[in-house]
Amino acid sequence: MDYTAPLLSVAFVLGLIGALRIPACKGKKWVWAGLLGLVLISWPPLDWLFSRPLEVWYPVRPTPRSPADAIVVLSAAVEPPIYERPFALAGHDTYGRCRMAAWLYKNWSALPVLACGGGAKSRGPSFAASMREVLVKEGVPDSDMWAEERSQTTYENALYGAEILRRHGVKRIALVVEAQSMIRAAACFRKQGFVVVPAPSDFRELGPLREELLLSWQAVRRNEITLHEVLGLLWYKLHGWI
Repeated sequence: MDYTAPLLSVAFVLGLIGALRIPACKGKKWVWAGLLGLVLISWPPLDWLFSRPLEVWYPVRPTPRSPADAIVVLSAAVEPPIYERPFALAGHDTYGRCRMAAWLYKNWSALPVLACGGGAKSRGPSFAASMREVLVKEGVPDSDMWAEERSQTTYENALYGAEILRRHGVKRIALVVEAQSMIRAAACFRKQGFVVVPAPSDFRELGPLREELLLSWQAVRRNEITLHEVLGLLWYKLHGWI
């Protein structure tokens, strides 16, 4: 059960009651502004709407429309080893991307898979090493995998990944990230001279009405990703990386 959504909704209702009880004054405007901000960042229908400009370009389908020479999957978060868990652990998004890449390998085309992700090596193995473990468990032979282990950003995923891809004569890639992150990631690889076939691993789709009506922390998180991508696109454009 998700306890956060009801709590956020209760907080909004209490704030609304408070705003209605406050006498007309300048401070009341700030209360209303705060309530509006709460709704904007945590109401699921709005986070779905905000994500449209990033996702609308990609049809919801299980396999890419065009052929490719290799499958490229980019890392998200990987938790480093800690004392009570002495091994690295692929985060939710990283795990989902790897599962999608492995599914494409088994059900679409058995192409070489390039896992891109450096991470902080002082805190454990590279992100690509953790991704490799997931990919092997999901059925991709180790002999069909390549690893790019230097990158710290999406731009570097493409920059250093391109070196490996070129060595193997790859010109067309099926790129695996969430649809929300695809525009920037694909643009980085196109900048390196590759034809990119988008293979989104996840889409923001509307769920059951009971989940979409309540304010939720998931909406806050998705809005954070949307803002990150929009600002990232602007930053990368300014630096000539896309």
